Amino acid sequence: MFRFFLFLFFYFFSTSIFSLTITETIKSTVENNTKIKIGLERIKESKEFIKETSGELLPDISSTISGTYESSEKDTSTSTTEDDTFSDKYKLTITQNLYDAGYNQLEIDRSKILLNNEILNFKIMVEDLILEAITGYLTVLNYETALTATKKNFESVSKILEETKIKYNADSATLYDLQIAESSYAMTETNLFSAEQDLLIGRKTFKRIAVIEPNDLENVINIKNLNLIEIENKALSNNLKLELLNNDILNKEILLLKEKKSKKPSLDLTGITEYSDADRIDNGTETFKGSIALTLTIPIFQQGKDNSSIRKFYSQILQAELTFQDYKEDLLLNISNTFKDFMVNESKMKANMTAIEASNTALQSLKQEYIIGTKTISDFLEEEERLLISKVNYSNAKKDYLVSYFKIKSLEGSLLDNFNDYLPNLN
Repeated sequence: MFRFFLFLFFYFFSTSIFSLTITETIKSTVENNTKIKIGLERIKESKEFIKETSGELLPDISSTISGTYESSEKDTSTSTTEDDTFSDKYKLTITQNLYDAGYNQLEIDRSKILLNNEILNFKIMVEDLILEAITGYLTVLNYETALTATKKNFESVSKILEETKIKYNADSATLYDLQIAESSYAMTETNLFSAEQDLLIGRKTFKRIAVIEPNDLENVINIKNLNLIEIENKALSNNLKLELLNNDILNKEILLLKEKKSKKPSLDLTGITEYSDADRIDNGTETFKGSIALTLTIPIFQQGKDNSSIRKFYSQILQAELTFQDYKEDLLLNISNTFKDFMVNESKMKANMTAIEASNTALQSLKQEYIIGTKTISDFLEEEERLLISKVNYSNAKKDYLVSYFKIKSLEGSLLDNFNDYLPNLN
């Protein structure tokens, strides 16, 4: 069993000052992302399909009203007769299925599976958006760290270049020393520009997902006791895509049963009541009629289409089962690879932290040796570069470490548990 505590804080310094947590970032994503709105509409559509199929169990009631006006003229040798008549008819028909071998109930069960599929697809989409938001958040953090380190390195190299120029003019530094300092300055200037652009693009990417700006980011994360076997067991029970594939099998099994039921007889009850008046203009004849009929429908021959469809659904069920097994194997392999990345990046973080500490110690010593002239400018710049690389590598490893963690949570089907309060009600 593992626990984790996640506190990711944003600070905005524009028109007002307030803190924004990662959960509020996810809330903003859920409320404003267009994909979320489309997914919710699809769920509404599936709910209406359930209502439609459930209505098949209820009686079908219809009524008709008709009126007929007739005008006739009859000429004989002795007289001419004109006759105008207006008749009307009112008819009410009620039809109720008494037996369909469970065909309509199967369609209701299938509509519930389709609704569940839309909910699962919605959750999968939300998971993907959350992963994108978290990855974007951590990427911006990473770019800020890299930019801070690059700026510090640029300031240090700039200072050394100025000192080298002074020493060169005083004949206490060689032309080679000056060229080394100028080369390092040009390279650091390029690195600074690249870091600034990376941060700018990272911020734009984050805003596109979360629909808010990231500013002055800071994070404190504590993750403990991840266990590969526990992750795999949870994934086999809770992975959303695995559940979706299992629903696909159930859906095709219902379609097979429906096709088999279509070969069974059905029984319908029809009740009709009718009132008519033969002539509304003159005294006419009023008629009241009522009837009840039972209709038994027995399928005898359907051109072989039913048997062909049955064989087709057997094949589709087998395909769905094979796809389910194939994804299960891919899922376990994906979990193993992501868990490996998680552990490797944890080791990289420790290794780079050790390298940072070593470079800081070495720089303190080199600075003194450079001042007294026992070390060259090249020695100092090389160690500065090593320190910068170690800091950037540590930041990259930390980002990849955290992204791997959240991917693991997604694969085991528990990522949304941390953000349930910010998700829309799907019931």
